[in-house]
Amino acid sequence: MIIETISAIYSWGQFAPAFGLVTLAVIILMADCFIPQIPKRAYSIIAAVGAVIAAVFMTTDEFHNSFGLIACLSTALVLLLAFDYHKVTCASVGGPDVEDGTSELPALLLIACAGVCSLVQAHDIIMLFVSLEVITLSSYVMAGYFRRNQGSVEAGVKYLVLGALSTGLLVFGAAWYYGTTGSFLLSTELVYNLFSNINPALHTGFYLAIGMLLIGAFFKAGAAPMQIWIPDVYQGSPTPVSAFLAVASKAAGFAVLTAILLPFAPLMQVYPDKVSSIISAIAVVAGATLLVGNLGAICQNNAKRLLGYSSIGQAGFIIVFYTNLSSPVLTANVAGYLVAYMLATVAAFFAIAMVRTQRGSEEISAFRGLGKTNPRTAFLITVAFASLAGVPLTYGFLAKFNSFAFFVDAMQTQSGLIWLLPFMIVGAAAGFYYYFKVLREMYWEKPQEGDVPLQVPVVTVAVLTGCAIALIWLGTAPLIFIPL
Repeated sequence: MIIETISAIYSWGQFAPAFGLVTLAVIILMADCFIPQIPKRAYSIIAAVGAVIAAVFMTTDEFHNSFGLIACLSTALVLLLAFDYHKVTCASVGGPDVEDGTSELPALLLIACAGVCSLVQAHDIIMLFVSLEVITLSSYVMAGYFRRNQGSVEAGVKYLVLGALSTGLLVFGAAWYYGTTGSFLLSTELVYNLFSNINPALHTGFYLAIGMLLIGAFFKAGAAPMQIWIPDVYQGSPTPVSAFLAVASKAAGFAVLTAILLPFAPLMQVYPDKVSSIISAIAVVAGATLLVGNLGAICQNNAKRLLGYSSIGQAGFIIVFYTNLSSPVLTANVAGYLVAYMLATVAAFFAIAMVRTQRGSEEISAFRGLGKTNPRTAFLITVAFASLAGVPLTYGFLAKFNSFAFFVDAMQTQSGLIWLLPFMIVGAAAGFYYYFKVLREMYWEKPQEGDVPLQVPVVTVAVLTGCAIALIWLGTAPLIFIPL
């Protein structure tokens, strides 16, 4: 009895970061109601501190928690972005210089982050579903948060409709999973017992269940065929919300994808044909995602829309890791890629928010002449976009290199996947073109009349500097510490 009690306490203790974040969100909402004198902008800083504390409590003993750690840190950065973006938030919610209704955004970001923290601790489909719905429902509201902005309202409606479709498929897959295995647990033993059954109908139902579950994960990760919502929602949503969806929500998607696929890893030697069929499907999704994301970004002129397609393309490179399920460092490399993506993407959204606040536009052309008017800031932005493109000596280059190396290793056992390599090469090459469109505007285009130097907020310059240093240091550290 005592052992069971201690085990139960430990189990609930794993959800302490999620409980803490929800509690802080409730406190913020209550304080906003009963202590209206507190500046609404301060809640973003308070919430960011809470997210950092939650990140500290997210241990890394299991692979799951690395995704939660990334989600907490990215949420903290997004909340700092909301702090600098507060003027635009006020104008788009209650009207210019009206703060009413702006404190809910930090609370919603905390609740969504709590959903990720609970999701990464889940070992069964029920908990995965509940956690995903916490993230998704919060995101619906945040996407349409700017009620005075038609684009934001449209983004919220589109996300709601397509998210409902994803949720329906996920529930349908969960029902089939339970019907074929008799349990909601995601475990290797259940899969082994099912594959050992000679009834082909069970195998067909199980594959259908896995397919439906994977579609739900692909929706959050921004992978084909469930990527259609991303460009419009990223463009229409408030910039802090777009940043959250691009990083924290994507980390949740890959946590779900990992939880679904890892039980198949030990069966690679026992049932290679059955597992290979799932890996082949994953490879098809990776190839489609790489093409849709990277080729779709080429013709974009809106910076947030470009980052939307960018997130699809980056998801393709991450999905490539899952073609080598038997690798013992699979999840470590997925998490490492997400860290590189988080640092560069958050910095890019900070730059977009700064330009939007002072020049009133989110078009790529609004970055014109920054290399001349704000050379130091332009350099920091350059590092972020260069890392996204995979330029050597940045962490983004190492992340993409690991993706290629992982795929080459996977071809040792899955030789039929060699067709995916050209897709990866095309995706990597296309990235240099569309990411450098922003750099071209900063350095090649001249400032127009009235383009005065941007006033870079302290929080923005601190985050841009920190991200740039981290991207360069993590990108060059292997060269520094590897003996010649």
